[in-house]
Amino acid sequence: MRTPFAFIAALLCSGLNAQDPQWATPPKLVVGVVVDQMRVDNIYRYWDNYSEGGFKRLVREGSFQRDAHYDYVPTFTAPGHASIYTGTTPARHGIVANYPYRRELQRSWYCARDSTVSPVGTSDLRAQRSPYQLLASTLADELELRTDRRARTVGIALKDRSAIMPIGRTGDAAYWYMGGDEGKFVTSSWYRKEPPAWLNAFNAKKLAHEYLGRTWDLALPRERYHSPLPDDNPYEEPLGKGLRPTLPLDLAALRKGGEDLDLLVYTPWGNTITTEMAIAAILGDSLGMDDVTDLLALSYSSPDELGHLMGQRSLEGEDMYIRLDIELARLLAFLDKQVGRGEYTLFLTGDHGGADVPAYLRDLKGSAGYTSMKGLGAWLSERGLGDHIQIIRQGQIYLLPDAPAGTAGSIAEALNMNPDIACALTAERLQQMDELRGIARHLARGYMPARCGDVLFAMQPGFYEEEYGNMGMGAEHGSPWNYDTQIPVIFFGKGIQQGEVLRRTSITDIAPTVSAIVGMALPNAADGQVVPEVVRP
Repeated sequence: MRTPFAFIAALLCSGLNAQDPQWATPPKLVVGVVVDQMRVDNIYRYWDNYSEGGFKRLVREGSFQRDAHYDYVPTFTAPGHASIYTGTTPARHGIVANYPYRRELQRSWYCARDSTVSPVGTSDLRAQRSPYQLLASTLADELELRTDRRARTVGIALKDRSAIMPIGRTGDAAYWYMGGDEGKFVTSSWYRKEPPAWLNAFNAKKLAHEYLGRTWDLALPRERYHSPLPDDNPYEEPLGKGLRPTLPLDLAALRKGGEDLDLLVYTPWGNTITTEMAIAAILGDSLGMDDVTDLLALSYSSPDELGHLMGQRSLEGEDMYIRLDIELARLLAFLDKQVGRGEYTLFLTGDHGGADVPAYLRDLKGSAGYTSMKGLGAWLSERGLGDHIQIIRQGQIYLLPDAPAGTAGSIAEALNMNPDIACALTAERLQQMDELRGIARHLARGYMPARCGDVLFAMQPGFYEEEYGNMGMGAEHGSPWNYDTQIPVIFFGKGIQQGEVLRRTSITDIAPTVSAIVGMALPNAADGQVVPEVVRP
């Protein structure tokens, strides 16, 4: 029989041998990197042109989810960033579009617009921005609670919505780019009354002015690029009037031709200034410098801005990614030195994918094209349904208040007979999500009754609204099809198990996985799941 002394000694010995769980010593810094309009095949297609320290390092040393998707529509920037960081879809977090339509105003209303806040660092009223329309908590909100408000949580992007949505309503700061004649990063009074000293010093460098004094030419010899199209082709929209969409491009001359500092966002140096800003924020706010986990939400917006003009097959677009790879390598090297290799956790993903130019696919005899919303309205009018419609926009139909009962159902039934429409459902039907599958369920996950229309629909693969076609040049996104939904998800750094995940995962799984690594509560509306293959046991 064991004596009490022997029993106590055994307990002490077992305690000496036990180890704390990994989440008990979380990373000093979590870095979320979102590349705006990044498809997973941007890694495959350009792999041989990437450096050893950027995308290749992330893939080789990290955990690569190769079949990750958005499982809702619309696949736009603001819903994408909100979904990544809340771990749920627009039906729960409320960011249903970049510019949702408001019935009471009979107009669209920008998702981050807030007239109750003041611009900070600028007098431009376009900086009246906040996350007040976001209804669910984010990783930043939960990290602030987990650390008793000691964490520092910062969002940075060229686009205000891409900096704001990840940081949520209680995070510390969000900074975004103001072009025009300013070319600097700003914020709003939602976060602080005046810019921090480090931001003033950063803006004083006038980096936007410097970068737009350069010439944009290919970073590598032409024969190394994968584009099947000549540089001068009919599917790309130029950066300036009277120009062809070709390289080299004298940015200084283009600015003298009447363009302003907004031009930066369409060039690779939009990514460069974003990296510079991230480094300045890490140093200025001492991110990752103590044992309290901090969060940096970083979004590279320029691939999307250029992608809208030129689609997925342009030389300019590939060059953008080759140069972005260099920026990622530079960021990782800085984090290794400043925070410590193995002391931070980073994830990289896209806020949505992007389509090929429909005119290009159509010329290849692919099934693609443009559907006119005005034409769709006329088509419904021919069937006696047009008089009850207030507006048709971005896959939604809003009815007039006095529309007869049953109108929505009649419109949805008619749309499902239109050859350009893949699926149409009424708002009532969308609220029965558990009964829906496929594209219908994607529509339901993007639907919130108070913020959406009476009928939602998705067009056939390869088709977009004609109003965004611009004479067959450029491309859009927002659909439920793979080119818009499939994005890379790569985890890297502390707490990560190296390897590949080939089963299908969801963008909403990112937040639960980060929460497990850090050891904190899930964002309050998160319905994604931890990806166990990612987390080191």
